Amino acid sequence: MRKGEDVMTQSAVAAQRPSVAWRVVGVFSGLLSGLAWLLVFGVLVFIVPKFQEIFQRFDAALPLLTQAVISAAQVVSHGWPVFAALAFGVPAAAILLSILARSSAGVTAAAVLGLVSVFMFVVAMAAIVIGLFPPMMSLVEVLGAKS
Repeated sequence: MRKGEDVMTQSAVAAQRPSVAWRVVGVFSGLLSGLAWLLVFGVLVFIVPKFQEIFQRFDAALPLLTQAVISAAQVVSHGWPVFAALAFGVPAAAILLSILARSSAGVTAAAVLGLVSVFMFVVAMAAIVIGLFPPMMSLVEVLGAKS
């Protein structure tokens, strides 16, 4: 009877071990989230300040979302070490958890962490684009009318 229980326990443990394919999904989602946050970080630090200069030159009234994007860019620019650590730490955690987890639950958590991070990237980039688009279109119209 004991031998049968050992076989059942071993098969239950084997069933909970993550597959290589699922580990690859976790690593890939971690890498993708790292690339995504690197892009957001770059846009906020290098591109948004250029738009801010343009808006200041034309003394344009800015919508609330545009002001929020500019404020976020300033916060990230001044506190870049914290945001850089987050941008590298979260994907690194997802990748390491995918590689080192001994259970399917750990690898699933890593994949979910990476995919949630990618979703947050999509939301952040949409907010940046939507925030910067209306004032830029207003400036284009003003410059077009002056030509």
